[in-house]
Amino acid sequence: MQVQQVETRNEYIQELQRQIAELKTENILLQEQLTNKEQFTAMIAHDLRSPLTPIINYAKLITRQQGAKASPILLRNANIIVGQAQRMARLVGDLLDMSRLTTGQFTLLRDQCNLTALMTEVVEQLRPVAPRHTFAIDVPTGPLVGNYDSERLQQAIGNLLDNAIKYSDEETTITLRVWTTANTVHVSVHNRGRDIPADEIDQIFLPFVRLRAASSRKGSGLGLFISKSIIQAHGGDLRLEPYVTAVDANAEKHSTGTTFSFTLPFEA
Repeated sequence: MQVQQVETRNEYIQELQRQIAELKTENILLQEQLTNKEQFTAMIAHDLRSPLTPIINYAKLITRQQGAKASPILLRNANIIVGQAQRMARLVGDLLDMSRLTTGQFTLLRDQCNLTALMTEVVEQLRPVAPRHTFAIDVPTGPLVGNYDSERLQQAIGNLLDNAIKYSDEETTITLRVWTTANTVHVSVHNRGRDIPADEIDQIFLPFVRLRAASSRKGSGLGLFISKSIIQAHGGDLRLEPYVTAVDANAEKHSTGTTFSFTLPFEA
């Protein structure tokens, strides 16, 4: 009886060892496939990014060459080209950053950065591509200079504003605010859009997640995830503010819109 129990136990151990060996082999294959996928993603993103720089530069060159003689239509069309190309550059940047985050290669290149100028520039880039929205910007009147990665912050802000454009009604206002308290910079992006369902709020910062309310909107599902990663890498935090309701003239309650906000440590 004891001999049979020992044999059964040995067979059980051998089977476990066989399954462990198979799992290790499958894990190695999965890691290789993941590496190949990230390399492929990075290669495609690089190839997509390459033509964007000359598109932007030549569109800007057209307006400079025309100078004061440039017609309003030409200026508008050139600005749309620049804005859409920069928008696509952010999407490509999101793909590259997703690859870097997965492989642990995400880094910041910090330098002196004027947040006031950066925020204003991003809004101006988006005005031509969202003509049916109104942009309101409330930033400090003077420079707000800190040690940040300006390119990545521009990407994060661009994603938040792009998100606000996509998920708000036309003819509504998108508001960007920047203010400071003590050693902290506060930034908020507000739009008059639908509330995010309570059961989906925990998912909004996950990669590739498409909420039910956004099923008809185009997008990669990476914008909020990448933005949060960029803000966290700077030592800050990105969050969805609690919803606020208002009462209209008919005594009916309605949402006042969606606000994403983040903080950054500020050291002049």
